[in-house]
Amino acid sequence: MPPALPSSNHARLGEFIRTRREQTRPEDVGLPASPRRRTPGLRREEVAVLANVGVSWYTWLEQGRAIGASEEILDAIADALRLSQEDRIYVHRLASGRRTAQSPSPAVVGMNATQPVGATRQEVERLQELVDAIANPSYVADPFWTVVAMNAAAAETFDTRVGSSCLERFFTDPSLASKHVHREMMARSMVAQFRAQSAKFPDDPRFDSMARKLCDLSDAFRGLWLRQVVGDSYHVDVVYDHPDLGRLSFDPMVLAVPHLPRLRLFTYLPKSGTGTKASLRGLGRGAQPRVESASRAAV
Repeated sequence: MPPALPSSNHARLGEFIRTRREQTRPEDVGLPASPRRRTPGLRREEVAVLANVGVSWYTWLEQGRAIGASEEILDAIADALRLSQEDRIYVHRLASGRRTAQSPSPAVVGMNATQPVGATRQEVERLQELVDAIANPSYVADPFWTVVAMNAAAAETFDTRVGSSCLERFFTDPSLASKHVHREMMARSMVAQFRAQSAKFPDDPRFDSMARKLCDLSDAFRGLWLRQVVGDSYHVDVVYDHPDLGRLSFDPMVLAVPHLPRLRLFTYLPKSGTGTKASLRGLGRGAQPRVESASRAAV
């Protein structure tokens, strides 16, 4: 059965810490490596010593028990495991049990009535005006990468579609994914962002459902999901082989949408010196962006 998200933030934190411990080599933290070691990565006792915490307490943390963990202790464990800044942010989000910044609005667009994105139709129409005013490929998507508004440049460059999940399409449509030159790095970045979003909205069961679905459909997604990759934005340029325009290179930007915490704006800036900006001028403007109807359910 495909792996699911653990049932609580405590369990998610424990699983993440355990995975990172198993991925950390002794030599990475100044400990001697030995072929006789049976445990992948570090032992629990070693992490506890490095972080100056009790072994039993650290074991309980990995087991997902509801124990208190101060920011100082979490930072000490992060130091011991050599966690990145984005890993640390993820750990603190899980430990704090942070919830959505504001309650969703009862009027929804692009989501079902029980788990709305928190945007009224008027708000989405304003977002549509925003992306239409941007010359570069741009769209607004929810935490599941389901597009709620896009401009024509996004449709014609990346075949972006309102109401469809860019994440699901990337991992289930080989013809789309194959156009990305840095396909493996793109895959890692997208899964990392999806996991980071799941920590922001831990009570939303659709993260679990989507993770299960994609783990079942895609070995690539499953492998990255099990590795617990996490990140709030892209870590790679988007290099895309367009069927008509040839190779395009973009510097992607992911921006929060004020007052709508479940939505993000994705915009792709042409890389200087690549000819991408000039190539985009050759795009036709046949694709018409549209606003998703309130009755359509998300992924």
